[in-house]
Amino acid sequence: MNLSKPFIIVAIIGIVEAVYHAWAEGAFVTNYALVSFSPYASFFGIPYWVFGLVWFPLVLIVSLWTTRMGRLGLSKELLILLTIGNVFTGYLWYLDLIIIKSFTAVYVALYATNYILTAFVVIDGWSSDVMRGYAYGTITGAIVGLLFGPYGIAVCGIGGGIFGALRNFVMPAPQSKSAS
Repeated sequence: MNLSKPFIIVAIIGIVEAVYHAWAEGAFVTNYALVSFSPYASFFGIPYWVFGLVWFPLVLIVSLWTTRMGRLGLSKELLILLTIGNVFTGYLWYLDLIIIKSFTAVYVALYATNYILTAFVVIDGWSSDVMRGYAYGTITGAIVGLLFGPYGIAVCGIGGGIFGALRNFVMPAPQSKSAS
């Protein structure tokens, strides 16, 4: 299954969301002042909206390059890039839910967009043992994370996906022997 074109479309949607976040973050979102004017609204002095404006165009450019403008399937290496973004969203969930104790719909939409892009890569590469390990690890981690609320779901799901992919990379499933 070639999901490169839907992937590219969702990456463009991510760019639109990031531009909206940067332009008028609080127009129609909840808890805008609490989140945006928090002392935690930047990372080493860089406002979070800058990351979205860099991240989604980067993902789009890499996907256009690796899929030859959508003609080839999604590269498995995109999973590594998107997982970096997922880990960063775990940190942002921590800030939103644990430290600030609030979140905005725009933030959640940006996080979900990265998760959807990750899901496209996993589904497109489903025949790979590593991709199946990532999916099963994410689901298992998210279920365990239910015990800890929304932050737990995000963090345990992300960690479970990474663990599942690494486990299946290091210890691949045995290949069935074909009858000769």
